[in-house]
Amino acid sequence: MAERLAAIDVGSNTVLLTVAQLGADRSLTTIHEAEDQPRLGAALRTIGRLSDEAMSRALEVLAGMRAACDRLEVRRISAVATAAVREAANCSEFLHRAQALDIPLRVISPDEEAALAYRSAAYRFPGDEPTLVADIGGGSLELIGAASHKVELLRSLPLGAVRLTEMHFASEDLHLHVDDMLSATVPPSKWTGSKIIGSGGTFASLAGMMLASRHESQTIHGTSVSADEIRDLLAKLAVMSPEERRQVAGLPRERADIIVPGLTVVAELVKVIQARDVTVSGFGLRDGLLLEMTGQS
Repeated sequence: MAERLAAIDVGSNTVLLTVAQLGADRSLTTIHEAEDQPRLGAALRTIGRLSDEAMSRALEVLAGMRAACDRLEVRRISAVATAAVREAANCSEFLHRAQALDIPLRVISPDEEAALAYRSAAYRFPGDEPTLVADIGGGSLELIGAASHKVELLRSLPLGAVRLTEMHFASEDLHLHVDDMLSATVPPSKWTGSKIIGSGGTFASLAGMMLASRHESQTIHGTSVSADEIRDLLAKLAVMSPEERRQVAGLPRERADIIVPGLTVVAELVKVIQARDVTVSGFGLRDGLLLEMTGQS
């Protein structure tokens, strides 16, 4: 049987698994995916550590993913933890408990996280034009700017969807906060008009909602959403209650309370660099891990 590989991404909001089969031509074919939202980073900003309840939820998810890997006869696993575990005072405790499940979990730096997101985007969307890759997680935004395959910007900002939600900004203050950070990080003189490739749950939800509103059945990967569509959708969602958002076609119910801060980051990034649209990637960090495991770039 062809070798099977697994990539696990333990984020601040979501834990995700991809199992892929490696072909003789080194192609990767996804054969299984799993996702859950244990919100590992919940209350981290307040207490400075991962709560016992959040750790228990995440470890239960990881145990199920380990069982799936065993059932599918996975030979190699690459598992990484990002912002929540990275910032937690009890990081080592969580790593030890995850490793006891026979999951080789490791914490990666913001630069490593950004580089993996870029590796996936460059592989899935080849081209020489100036490009900003944006990966929005629960705790952070990874931004990578490249032109002619040369990375010129690599930054991690505390602009994750869950983190911003827990800061309880008023709408105008949220926009100002995000705009200030992005304007100080992404020089418009260098990146104005660049292509934006977005990955992560916020971008996937954006694509899902737009495809539903257009009555299109295509996959989210490669979906393009214009600056006007982003602005209009954000304005619509911002005046809804979380319960009303849960009824919006294409928006996962568990993201109803965090989608407005996430989309605010998207809208402000588009505004700062005067982009016409964003292109959504259906891949991301896990894809980058699989490519890393197979030595592909």
